[in-house]
Amino acid sequence: MDVQWLLLAGQLLVVVLVYVFVWRVIRGARRDLLRAGTGARSGGVAAQESTIIPAADVQAARRSAGLAQPRLVVESSDVLREGIPFTVGGGLSIGRLDSNDVVLDEGVVSGRHVRIVPPSTVVDEGSTNGTLVNGQLLDGRARLNDGDRVQVGSTVFRFEVAG
Repeated sequence: MDVQWLLLAGQLLVVVLVYVFVWRVIRGARRDLLRAGTGARSGGVAAQESTIIPAADVQAARRSAGLAQPRLVVESSDVLREGIPFTVGGGLSIGRLDSNDVVLDEGVVSGRHVRIVPPSTVVDEGSTNGTLVNGQLLDGRARLNDGDRVQVGSTVFRFEVAG
């Protein structure tokens, strides 16, 4: 008899917990919908229609408006071909691991060596052998200017602001 009451109480507890969970999910979804509403309820701006623009058109428009994305161009390297451009875009990671945007397979390069944070900040990720910016050892982070050189291992990149 006592076991049956415990089982019944457990079942009721599970049912109550499921109802509480569903209620919280619905309440959260409702709140999100009200926040993203048409503006009348949320006090925000009404939703607008979106248009998808091909990436090539965006890049061409940026170039013509002088808004080309910053990039690193390989100046010299033992492991990369000279002249290869790497667009900074949403950020750029450089290191020995395959998960980096730019992979430098050299023993002196750390797994996650350095990253470029848009639009123009270089951050050493605690690399063992350091990163050089214009021949000077980078201490943490620095802002890059057009024409600055960033060296990681044997590879020297030139930072370009305009394409």
